[in-house]
Amino acid sequence: MPTIKHIIETQGGRILERWAEEAQKTASARGLSRPELMNIMPLYLASLVGPDGPVPSGRQLELVESHLAARLRSGFDLVELQSEFALLGRCVFQAWAAVPPEERCDPLEVDRILEVVHASTMLLSDMFVRHLLDDAQSEKRFSRLIRQAFTGEPSDVLRKSPTLAGRLGAAMPIVMEALGAATAAILLREPMTEKLVMTASAGIADERLTQYARSLALSSFAGKIASCDETTTLLDAETTELDVTDNLRHSGIHALLGVRIPLQRELLGVMYVGLREHRPFSAREKRRIEAIAEQLALLIENVELYNMLEERIAALHQEQRMRDVLSSILVHDLRGPLAAARVAAQMADRSTEDPKLKRWTSTVLRSLDRTERMVSDLLDAQRVQAGERLPIARERCDVLDIVRDLVAELSQQHGDRFVVVAPEGPTTGNFGCEELRRAFWNLASNALKYGSADPVRFTVRSLPDQVEVEVHNEGPPIPADEQATLFEPFTRARHEHASPGGWGLGLAVVRGVAEAHGGSVDVVSARGRGTSFTMRLPFDGEGPRRPAAR
Repeated sequence: MPTIKHIIETQGGRILERWAEEAQKTASARGLSRPELMNIMPLYLASLVGPDGPVPSGRQLELVESHLAARLRSGFDLVELQSEFALLGRCVFQAWAAVPPEERCDPLEVDRILEVVHASTMLLSDMFVRHLLDDAQSEKRFSRLIRQAFTGEPSDVLRKSPTLAGRLGAAMPIVMEALGAATAAILLREPMTEKLVMTASAGIADERLTQYARSLALSSFAGKIASCDETTTLLDAETTELDVTDNLRHSGIHALLGVRIPLQRELLGVMYVGLREHRPFSAREKRRIEAIAEQLALLIENVELYNMLEERIAALHQEQRMRDVLSSILVHDLRGPLAAARVAAQMADRSTEDPKLKRWTSTVLRSLDRTERMVSDLLDAQRVQAGERLPIARERCDVLDIVRDLVAELSQQHGDRFVVVAPEGPTTGNFGCEELRRAFWNLASNALKYGSADPVRFTVRSLPDQVEVEVHNEGPPIPADEQATLFEPFTRARHEHASPGGWGLGLAVVRGVAEAHGGSVDVVSARGRGTSFTMRLPFDGEGPRRPAAR
């Protein structure tokens, strides 16, 4: 009795011919040649007569996996892959049905063949899903590697050249690996010349040392890529009429796949990869290069933005250095005339008994004191801004006495605006007396400037290891967003009750003085509770240690 093996061996050529005619209708758009189309089908058909059973295994399994890999490279989807095997099953059945009834094999043998073919289509589905998962993981890996080329641990390339070109040079081998390419290159648009300039390349057509530019005209391959919002392919770099470099044309590279960076938005540049083979690129390869191009566009923009910020920061630092030098010169030059003016005012005050003249000299001396404090504040604020600790001349003094003397002086000008709350314990230690006086003066001035007409209260507290001085005023609170930066140099209150004038140096100096003593200062301000600045000053600027009683 005839067997299915006999039918496949005698009718195999006709089965494959019929299958190819039908399959070509699907595959023709992909440009597959006859050998590429047939692929493993003759071997697979021959394997169907073996005793492997209803499920593909051994040689059949290898053939199915080989066919899947080849078709994926050509861009086939799952439905097309499964339809090829279903079509083969139909062709086998048609060959069996065309045999005269007396020469046909047992229908059960045909059913077994069709069962194996059906199982192969199911196996393809599992393989295809597994491939998609593996492909997704691969894309994540390549995305991570490209990102590291820009922002991660510096490679040898980045150590030599941390520029944008160096970063792209480190990324090109990763692009090649991601697409299984033999070469890769990226050209960036030069805004001034509107040309595409070779920035980085890798592989057998490495052109980093051959810096060249390509116009955006469609006559060049790079220009053609730049004009498209989708990938651009070139089947043979050697014979193309498009403008490509001689290095690329004679490198042995044939198929080229290019993409605009980014795909849509303003052009940054173009990228292409090249293969040694003559073949079209699969949909998967096109999707992958598009994804890489989008990622590179973001990374390039980030690097350019970072470079712009660095340049701006460098310019600001230079500007700051020039201001510091100017301020230092100004402070140095001002102190001479101020000292001379003070001596003259003091001599005039001592040489007259005229009350009117004494009032004038008193006003001059107070103005000179204020000017000297402003000059000192400017110099100290610069030190604070530079991260330096203010120099202080420590001597044995009483913080409460400093507060009372300052209040007495301020009361001559502002009247009964101050209240002093004295502690029960000691407040004497080794402090920078003049620096504390300036700090308390700044706090008092701020309270007068921003507070209400209520009295300003100085509260001095004696604690086991430090003295606290709190300056409180009633009135509108300081907004919370301003409190965070209030002690920074050149920062002034911006709320509606702030008065004009001032440099925004006073509180920066207060903080600098507190920290120079090993202490701190903070502010508490809330509606209905007023504003309190509290300086904490450790005794002797050392660890917790209670001083001897007065």
